[in-house]
Amino acid sequence: MLGLVGCPATLKVDPPSASDSNATEDPLPTEFGVIEREDCDQKAIGSDVCNIVLYDQNKEIWELYDHKGKVVVLDISTVWCGPCQSAGMYTQAIQDDYGSQLEFVTFLVEGPTGEAPTDEDMQIWVDTHNVTTAPILQASREYVMDPAGITGYLVGGFPTYVFLNKDMQIHVGAVGFNETYVRSVIDELL
Repeated sequence: MLGLVGCPATLKVDPPSASDSNATEDPLPTEFGVIEREDCDQKAIGSDVCNIVLYDQNKEIWELYDHKGKVVVLDISTVWCGPCQSAGMYTQAIQDDYGSQLEFVTFLVEGPTGEAPTDEDMQIWVDTHNVTTAPILQASREYVMDPAGITGYLVGGFPTYVFLNKDMQIHVGAVGFNETYVRSVIDELL
């Protein structure tokens, strides 16, 4: 039997404001987070997903649509979640094994006590999990989560994985991590 391990998505906090000292020093793009359009959503298998614009661990803008033509794995995680920490140890290895065919990206939506992750939280995650090329994005619940699946992703627990095909359509989602399962879905999409 294939088991997936995760944390409940019950902790709710307000995202940082632009004046918050933990917010990035660079100005935010005009559109940030999930960019809504009439022809996209994040709620159903086969849906065309909306673009996402966030800062990565190098404080550079990362856009989902820049990776059309690749298989994309969206990992929605928190710093406080033990299973997220364990799963994070596999991120770089999976990215390395699939190379340019895959974009394995982690959205950190909360820091260690439930607040939006700080720059320091991001750096600790990168260093702890030996991440060198897999994008780690500074997110928040406001930017990437929505119980309706319109302005963000449906998240029932952490980590949540959303697998996108090369056309930026949702193939499948899963709560919890199992390396064999993650690799099997990637292999199916390649």
